[in-house]
Amino acid sequence: MLQFDDILKHILGEFGKYQKVVCFLMALIAIPFSYDIIGPVFLAASTNSWCKIPYAAEVSAQICLANFTDNCAQMVKNLTIPSKHTDIGCGTELSFDQCYRYNITYREIIYSIENGKTSHVNYTKIKCDHGWEYDKSQYKSTVPQQFDLVCDREFLNAMATSFYMAGLLIGSFVSGYILDRIGRKKGFLIGVAGMTVFGVITAFSTDFWMFAIARFLVGMTSFGAFLAAFVFITEITGPSKRTIAAMVSMIFFGVGYMMLALHGYMIREWKTLQLVTSVPTILFLSYWWLIPESPRWLIAVGREEEAEDIIRKCGRVNNVPVPEDISGDSWNPMKMNEAKKMDTIKHSEEKGTMLDLFRLPNMRKKTLILFYNWFVNTLVYYGLAFNTSNLGGNDYFNCFLAGAVEIPAYGLGLFIMGTERMGRRWSMFYTMVIGGITCVAAAFVPPCGATVWVGITLATISKFLVTCSFGMVYIFSAELFPTPLRSTGVGMCSMCARIGGILAPQLLLMSKIWAKLPAVVFGVACILAGILILPLPETRGKKLPETLEEGERFGKKPKIGPNNYGKISKVEEENSLPMEAMVIN
Repeated sequence: MLQFDDILKHILGEFGKYQKVVCFLMALIAIPFSYDIIGPVFLAASTNSWCKIPYAAEVSAQICLANFTDNCAQMVKNLTIPSKHTDIGCGTELSFDQCYRYNITYREIIYSIENGKTSHVNYTKIKCDHGWEYDKSQYKSTVPQQFDLVCDREFLNAMATSFYMAGLLIGSFVSGYILDRIGRKKGFLIGVAGMTVFGVITAFSTDFWMFAIARFLVGMTSFGAFLAAFVFITEITGPSKRTIAAMVSMIFFGVGYMMLALHGYMIREWKTLQLVTSVPTILFLSYWWLIPESPRWLIAVGREEEAEDIIRKCGRVNNVPVPEDISGDSWNPMKMNEAKKMDTIKHSEEKGTMLDLFRLPNMRKKTLILFYNWFVNTLVYYGLAFNTSNLGGNDYFNCFLAGAVEIPAYGLGLFIMGTERMGRRWSMFYTMVIGGITCVAAAFVPPCGATVWVGITLATISKFLVTCSFGMVYIFSAELFPTPLRSTGVGMCSMCARIGGILAPQLLLMSKIWAKLPAVVFGVACILAGILILPLPETRGKKLPETLEEGERFGKKPKIGPNNYGKISKVEEENSLPMEAMVIN
């Protein structure tokens, strides 16, 4: 059996010209993927609203304009809309009630204006019965404005985001299966087609439920495209270059994040913004002719001749000779002591199933820890991202800043993951624990006045560290799962992560119970996740597990004496060897 890591090390090069080009092309999908995920910051932005007064125009025409009264609209609002003091964390401010108006007639308003009255605090209040008016000074149109997602329907705004995250959840499960069955390339193209079509449908939604369902389908398909690209990038690069290739691909997500802030600043209507960020995705369908299938996947499913063709093409582009007898081992300077042993592994076992993630004890432990870490990373990441407008300051600047910190965050992750002292495990521990502490601290800083920048700084540090961890957990997970279960394993991890994404917008609504509750929950969960990462084995510089057997014994402490693990027990004595020494033909 061909071993693709050995081919990369001794023939093609771990990150040659060919790999750099295809990895760059695949990484570009992270830009529209970031648009889809972070888009609700602008598409679903909440704006000030108040009850529509059915006779406000008549009052304005008869009294205000006739007498050249300044600020007529404000005068009518004062007379017809109750006002209340709202706690903003460092005091209160006066704002108009969003859900009630005074039960006052047209004649009573005219009488009040003519007699100099400025309010009607003694009048009874009724719910808005003629719809709402919205503050359009910043956003010309948003999803809540179009579908009146205020008052009793305000929760639907968060639900739409949860629908999208639910789409990612289903996509995590379905796409992992699809990628392992039909390949990385075909799965990528299916995802691209879906995110383009459903993105356009989203822009033309005529009611809330059409919008929510379209967003669900965008989430399901966009994650399939992103997962396919990430797995492809991980699989086509060698062990020593895998971190930089995968992390650079994550940087494109940050680039898209910043570009979204610029798009949002220039385009203030949500439908136009949705189209501008969705339609260009169709260009990725050209990858049918530009991108090959993953050679590692082809080898894993027994299609070695197709893999050899791609390997030879890669060799030509990289300007390196490829041996004629590539299926043999005469070109490999390393001894193949384990060839006969691994040839006895059944083909059915090589494929693997979802149950194999839990069937073996060591694999089960690693899987459950990764599940929780993905859940927390997503919960905190999106909780902080969707809370951008509540930090104080300018929405567009805050969004741009949140995206800008992703690039150095991934750069830091790339650096510390590659160092001998930190590696994958300790890098994740420190970023998550410190990120959790700063998140909790930010909760207790008032979001206004002189301290607004203290809160923004702490929240930005927390976002920076969680982003760093988010990028690393992708790589760490891909390195821990064996090839037959890599897409399925990462897909299942991401499925658990999407539960965190579904809960994030709902948890933000709980700030109405206690303003600090969301950030405290985010921070504590993050600290616990960092602690739980410590039992996992280090994967820095190690060879990817190619089989279920390698995946089970990787990081497993050797046992002395008899055991009951069947075939796994035959190789336990080799657990102390580094993965580079476990060369399997």
